[in-house]
Amino acid sequence: MPSIDLSPDAIHDLVGTRHNATGIEFPPAGLQPYHDWLIRTLYRLAESSVGAFRVNRASDNATTVHISPGRASIAGVVLTLDEATIDLAAFNNDTAYVWLGDNAGAAQLGNATASAGWPSGAHLKLAEVTLAGGAITTVLDRRLETLFRV
Repeated sequence: MPSIDLSPDAIHDLVGTRHNATGIEFPPAGLQPYHDWLIRTLYRLAESSVGAFRVNRASDNATTVHISPGRASIAGVVLTLDEATIDLAAFNNDTAYVWLGDNAGAAQLGNATASAGWPSGAHLKLAEVTLAGGAITTVLDRRLETLFRV
């Protein structure tokens, strides 16, 4: 999806306002210190829905991922997930698919090898996590595919 290139007039119109969905502030030119604005903006972005269900390496274990909390609708059922961790040590030297599914109205995290694939039922793709040598080597975010699938 191409990014939108804002014209100078469009930029001028945004100065001193906030984005409706995220609340991110568009600061005036010459704002000092930029550091405070940048930290506030990054914090707001991280706390927004952009961070929901994000899968990251857990800092305390080489084979564990952390999943950020979030809320979503799967096949018409609204599910809420508190933050969670999954140990993927069983997928060493392989790729694990991680998803969110519905278990009788409750959010349930699932995982399987890439060769087994994604589940056939309704689910939200979260990530592909590759492990090698007893540690996570990459985390590929797959959340946008869920957002834009038809």
